[in-house]
Order: sequence, then C-alpha cells, then structure tokens
Amino acid sequence: PAPVWCSGGLILSGHTDVVPVEGQVWATDPFTLTYKEADQCYYGRGTTDMKGFLAVVLALTPTFLAMERRAPIHYAFSYSEEIGCIGAKVLVEYLAKLKINGKPFTADGCLIGEPTGMKVNIGNKGIWMWECKVHGKPIHSSRAMLGTSCNAIDYAAQIVMKIKELALHIRDHGHRDERYECPFACVTTALISGGNAVNTVPEHCQFSFNIRILKNEEGIQLEKDLQTYIDEAVLPEMRKEFADASVKIIRGPNFPAFNGEEKAPFTQHALHVCRVQKAGTTSGGTEAGFFQDTLSIPTVISGPGDVKYAHVEDERVSDKHMQQSTQMVKDLATLLTGAHKLGSL
Repeated sequence: PAPVWCSGGLILSGHTDVVPVEGQVWATDPFTLTYKEADQCYYGRGTTDMKGFLAVVLALTPTFLAMERRAPIHYAFSYSEEIGCIGAKVLVEYLAKLKINGKPFTADGCLIGEPTGMKVNIGNKGIWMWECKVHGKPIHSSRAMLGTSCNAIDYAAQIVMKIKELALHIRDHGHRDERYECPFACVTTALISGGNAVNTVPEHCQFSFNIRILKNEEGIQLEKDLQTYIDEAVLPEMRKEFADASVKIIRGPNFPAFNGEEKAPFTQHALHVCRVQKAGTTSGGTEAGFFQDTLSIPTVISGPGDVKYAHVEDERVSDKHMQQSTQMVKDLATLLTGAHKLGSL
C-alpha cells in the first residue's frame, strides 16, 4: 500500500457524532443496531446520518489493503459535525499546513458520505451562527419605565425584529440559487431566554440566530448590518436608561457553502459509478466546502440513506443503499487509486 502520509488519491470523509434521542419514542433500542426483514432496513441512531457510510468504509478496509494502488486512500473521520463541523475544520486547517516532500498536501478527490439516497450532490449551503447577549438593569416591575431600569428583553426583541427585517431583505433582494428547495440564504432566530421572575424587569436576555448561506459574504454582511443597527439605534437608547448597558454579538461555529463543478472529472467519475445522470444539491450543511475551498480538492457528496430519516425516531438505512454505497466507494477508489491507468474500471 501507499504510505499513509502522501498526497493524491481519495479522501473518504464522514463524522462520528450523532444527535440526541431525548424526547423521541423509538420502536427499537436506538443504540442497538436492528435489522428488519420486513423493509430490509437497519435501524438505529446514526444509521442514516452517517454511520452507514462509515460502516461501508471500514468494511472495505481489507479490500483497500489488498488492492494494488498507486495512490493512498485517506480516512477523514471527524467529530462534532452536528454542532458546526468543528472537527472537520480542525482537520482541514491541519492538512492545509501539512507538507509532503516539501509540497502542500492534496488529493485527487474527496467523497463526503452524507445521506443522499445514493445520488451525487455538488452543492450545499453553509451556516453562520451567533449568540446575542443583552445586558440591562433590573428593578421591581412596579417601578418599571421610570428611567431607573433597562429591560433587556425589550431591547433583545427589537434586535430580533431587526434580524427578521434583514432576513426578508435577503430573501427578496439577495443572491438566489434555484437548484435549492429554499433558493435564498434563510435566517432563523432559534433560541431565546431571559429574566428571572415575572415581577422583575429583566437584567439579561440572550438569543441565538443563524443564516444558511449560499455565499460566505452573506454571513459577513448580516453581522455587519446588525452590528451597525445595534450601535446606532439600540445602544444609545439603552444607555439613556443605564449607562453600562451592553449588547454583545458572539460569532459561533460556521462553515462555508459548497459549490462544486458538475463538469469536473471527479464529479463525472462519481456520477458514472453511481449510475446517475445529473448532480444535485442539499440544503443541509457538510464539510465539503472546507475540502474544496481550503484545500482545493474536488469534492462530491454521496452516501447511503434518505435524509428524511435523519435525526428522527426510528432512523434507518436500507440494505439496498448500503450495498450500492459499498460498490460505489470500491469503484471510486479503484478509479482514483488503483495501479492501472486512471479511468478504467
């Protein structure tokens, strides 16, 4: 086999973490793999997203080791994908600094095994996430609005409504990509909490919001526009009531959008081995943008499972998809790393 740390070849990428099962009612134990002959599916948390793909890759390891190869096969298994592709970002930043014989690390292609129903995707939205912390001044609610307190929830609500205004502007006037079910960058305020008693003007309020981006500039612009509004409209009013009032926008995990090329040779290889005619897109996020943008490695997304079963109770992946994925990964590895001439299968 080729040395582990050398350039070229194929990267097989997937994440090892799963989402929780709390609040879900499963017909089987979510952490015990269960096969049902009735629908020929494997049940369990992560079977679709995306431990089915990892199982395919690991099961093929003896095959890969026995192959005569001219190039390596790299396993890129990452952590904390479900909270912002954190592990993949760390890995790609490491690889970006890595030198092989004095040259930057690279590969001929990267396969992200997210569930696509064994279709080939060459695009996904990225995400930027933020937490907003609003600090006011508490007082007994019987003395509210006398200029001696500052209601953090009131001002947080103003900021949330500004986010909605900016979101509608992006929807109606921003960049669009009709390949997506939601063809614009969509913004969501997702979590909010504040106050400590019904009879107290709240001192604190915090909320989280995010944008699913088509282009990285959209996240930067949203943050900039919101910060300008806070600095020019919100804080001056807050500090009339409380000089030490504050609003902090804290940027959380983010990962880039992925925009692949359908005519790229690696995409064409993937379409060929999957026996599909046209590449698609997915609105969910993946690490594909890191590999393609940061490392300039041609990337596609294709894996076993239907995304409608991801993250829900009774998550499952069909045996048919597992078999198809096994053949697809084996064929792609042969094309990109086998000892023969590239392109023969």
